[in-house]
Amino acid sequence: MKKFNTLSLALVSIAFVLTSCASTKISLQESSPVAVISIIGNTQVPWIDEDDETVLATDEPEAESLLTSMASRIIDSNNPEILTAVDRLDYAFDSANLNILEMTGCAVLPKEEVLSSEAYSYMTPSYFNSLTPTKTATGFKDLTTIGAKNARYLMDSIGAKSLLILSFTFQKDVVKGTKTNGAIGGVVTMKAKLLNNRGREVLNKIFVAKTSEPIKIMRGQYNKDSLVEQLENTIDDVMRQFCMELSKMSSDEPVLKESETTEIQATPIKLRTAE
Repeated sequence: MKKFNTLSLALVSIAFVLTSCASTKISLQESSPVAVISIIGNTQVPWIDEDDETVLATDEPEAESLLTSMASRIIDSNNPEILTAVDRLDYAFDSANLNILEMTGCAVLPKEEVLSSEAYSYMTPSYFNSLTPTKTATGFKDLTTIGAKNARYLMDSIGAKSLLILSFTFQKDVVKGTKTNGAIGGVVTMKAKLLNNRGREVLNKIFVAKTSEPIKIMRGQYNKDSLVEQLENTIDDVMRQFCMELSKMSSDEPVLKESETTEIQATPIKLRTAE
C-alpha cells in the first residue's frame, strides 16, 4: 500500500494537472457577491484505493450476497461516517461563507436567497454523477454542470456577480501499519469551480487536505466519531486553500486592509448514536 504522504503528493499532482485557469486574473471586487449554487459529496468515507482514480469514490462491492447485504445495511445504519454525509456538506457552506468573506472580502449570498429563488427552481440537476452515489447539502441541487446561459440567468435573477460550485470527496487511508493494526487518517478533496458574471469558468481546481491527528486502529476497529469530527477542520483547510488561490488570482488591491472578525454560526457535524 502506498504511504499516506505519497498519496497526498499524488493528489496534489492531479490537482495541478486539472487546473485549467490558474493564470487567469479576476477582480474580487467585481465578483462580489458570490452565490454558492451546488455542494455535493460522496455518501461514505471509503478507504482510498491506490488503483482507484475516480474523483468521487465509493467502497461498495460490485456484488454481494443477500445475507451480506442485509448485514451491511444494519451496520451502516449506525455508522457516523454515513449518517453525517449531509452534515459535512452543510458545514462546508458555513465554512465557505466565513472564509471567503474574511480572506477575500467577497460577500456570499445567503443560502435562502439562492435556494428560494424562482430561477434556482428552474435549474435542472446534473446527471454527470448519476452513476456515483452522492449527497447534496440541505436544499441544494447537483449543478456541477451548468451552461453559461443558465449561469447568467441565475446571476441576474438573484443579484450575484459570480457562482461557486463545490464537489467533495471524503476518504480515509492508513498512515501507519495496516488497515488491521496501526493508525489511519482522513483525506478531504474539494473541487471548486468558479464562474464569472458572464457564466465563464475562471477557476476549476482541486484542493486536498488531510486530518491532523492519526487515529489508532486495532483489529480493524477504530473510532469513527473521532474521524468524523476531524473532517470538520479539514474542510476548513481546503476552503482556506481555495480562498488563498482566489487572492493570488486577484487583480485588485487588497479588499480588506486589516483582518476582520466575522462571527458566523457554523453548523457542526452531528454525531448520531443509535437509540
